[in-house]
Amino acid sequence: MNIDRFIIADSKTLVWTLTSHGYQFLTHNLYKMLQKCGVKWKLCVVCADDASYQYMRREGISAIKSEVQLPDFGFDISPFGSGNFQRLNLLKLRILDSLAKDIRLQNCIYMDGDIAVYKDFIPDILERLKVDGLLFQCDEQKRDILCGGHECTNCCTGFIAWSHGSDGGIFAMNDRSEWLNKPEDQVWVNKKLVANGVKYKTLDRNLYPNGTFVSQEGIREDAYILHYNYRVGKVKVADMKIFGDWLLVV
Repeated sequence: MNIDRFIIADSKTLVWTLTSHGYQFLTHNLYKMLQKCGVKWKLCVVCADDASYQYMRREGISAIKSEVQLPDFGFDISPFGSGNFQRLNLLKLRILDSLAKDIRLQNCIYMDGDIAVYKDFIPDILERLKVDGLLFQCDEQKRDILCGGHECTNCCTGFIAWSHGSDGGIFAMNDRSEWLNKPEDQVWVNKKLVANGVKYKTLDRNLYPNGTFVSQEGIREDAYILHYNYRVGKVKVADMKIFGDWLLVV
């Protein structure tokens, strides 16, 4: 993929997201949140279909097409676990694996479109990557679980950061039958972390909150981002509007 114009030159870092027709508004909102934060880098928006690519062009958002283009699944967000959701998951893994092998990159950060951003996380993430080369959001859903370290066994694939050579091959699709048994990228990655013995760390949940913590008072005070995980379809957008994290008029 032609990612050169999105690479942060001094650190050789790429920040990217994958979108489709059904997710284009979430991606646009993410883009606007980054603008509001005043980040100096460009988000690389990778479009899985032509409809989302044309939308980004109309909105003046620089984007690229994925090398493998999916059919247009329609205007609505693909339901979790649906066939279209699984196809998008598989494409995400393929792109993750390709970028993990890309010698142009020293660091890479992937983020889902249903994420609110409050301040530039790049300086914090790059400092962390000097110590731990593979980082995930924690996906434990109980607030009282002490997590945000090496002990987390449920890593979220909605926000991933790694330094070149630290991924341990966890994104590579090397067992089609295993994938078909549970075709979800997060399930795949968590299994491969164990099977490949890959070292990783999860991020502090006060700084990178996820999922059910959205409604917690004070959650945004110190946070870099907030992931609206565990919400289905239009509920994501509705909740983002309720909590003031939706910047589009649609």
